[in-house]
Amino acid sequence: MSEPETSIFALSSDDAGVFNWNVDTNLLCADEHFADIFGLDPDDVRNGLPIETYLAAIWEGDRRSVAKTLHQAITTGGSCFQDYHVARPDGSMIHVVGIGRCFRNIEGEATRYVGVVFDDVELDNTQTETLLSLYYRNTERATFELEEDAGSDVLTRAVNRLEEKDKKSRITVHH
Repeated sequence: MSEPETSIFALSSDDAGVFNWNVDTNLLCADEHFADIFGLDPDDVRNGLPIETYLAAIWEGDRRSVAKTLHQAITTGGSCFQDYHVARPDGSMIHVVGIGRCFRNIEGEATRYVGVVFDDVELDNTQTETLLSLYYRNTERATFELEEDAGSDVLTRAVNRLEEKDKKSRITVHH
């Protein structure tokens, strides 16, 4: 990854995983904490993996809504707040909260989606209201409607492929 792509890792901490998705190349690079949250190899994650790799780690019950919310953010150039679960390779489930924002080039095309993911987060009502107000203030539409474009194609194919794979090998998750 180039300097601008990896310089965001200076923000890394033990409390959050920091990521940078290059929408053009479909490579998402992230720090070690992010890799740990998703149960992936830190070197692979730092160098960048396709978004499909991360979607595959998201619990199948949350995967569609995560993909739709990501698509909305890259379509509108807005912010994104997500609350979902990651199914880790050891069979455990982890609750995460993700906050991100899409950035566009001069032509208005989505180029970057950067953000942070917090694991095992319990937010109080005030924190939840603050995060949601930031999300809705920076989003053009509160509800999502799928529009056909390059971003939707990548996300739709990934989710459909993963759901087909999930049907073939159901995993039981115990809470």
